[in-house]
Amino acid sequence: MSPNSVDYRVVKITILCIIVPLLFINIKDKPVILNSDLSLIIVAFGGFMAGFVNSAFATGGIYIQLAASLLVFSPTTAIALQAPLSFASLLSRIYLFWSDLQWLIIKNFFLGCCIGVIIGALVFSRLSDELLLILLGILILFIIWLPSSPALTPKPNHFIYIGITHSILGTVFGVGGVLQPFIFRINLFKGQITGTLAAALLSLDVLKIFSYYSLGFNYFNYWPHILATSTAGIFGSLLGKRFYIRISESLFRKVFKCLITVFSLQLIIGGILQFWSV
Repeated sequence: MSPNSVDYRVVKITILCIIVPLLFINIKDKPVILNSDLSLIIVAFGGFMAGFVNSAFATGGIYIQLAASLLVFSPTTAIALQAPLSFASLLSRIYLFWSDLQWLIIKNFFLGCCIGVIIGALVFSRLSDELLLILLGILILFIIWLPSSPALTPKPNHFIYIGITHSILGTVFGVGGVLQPFIFRINLFKGQITGTLAAALLSLDVLKIFSYYSLGFNYFNYWPHILATSTAGIFGSLLGKRFYIRISESLFRKVFKCLITVFSLQLIIGGILQFWSV
């Protein structure tokens, strides 16, 4: 094996050790009571790992960040905080992959988000979501594992509708999960996927922050967590970029697919656990 290659088995085991335990986190459970210092460490570590995974594999980090936040905050607070917690990490990835950005996709996705965030804000924390979580997880698995087909490969203008759907779900649940599998089906290189995802999600996060703030959420109460996580996320992104350079295109797509699959299973299991807890 060449010095610039990465053993897929090592990467797979590492990712599974980090993420698989998160499959069994029930987002309706009461958060763990922690002192402020420990909560800062947990959320900042989640930001570091999120930045690393996102830079190395384009996606997956938001699920780590959300899981870490749910250990510290209530579900409503954790969901509202995902946008500012991810902001600096997204900016750093946009800077690192600036030359790879696909602006037409980003523009169309943002236009869809302008509609979707309004709808999502109206139903935020009021929607009974057990069945929706299960159906969303099944849908994402279907999209990511279905063989390639021209009929299922989105064109740039389709990202308006993808943006609407992703932003509704992202505003209500903290993560959308719709953009990633669709952008995976386009014939883009790994750098283009990583940078374009970061820019598209940053545009959504700006809208989400305004929508949550308009509903009365006070971000200033959480500035230590936002600052610590932002700093850790930048360092994680820089480290992930170094790791990304050593990853082959084939390995990148395999890990990307595994991360989306794990997220889908978490949605399905979380929905089932919520049904049982009612």
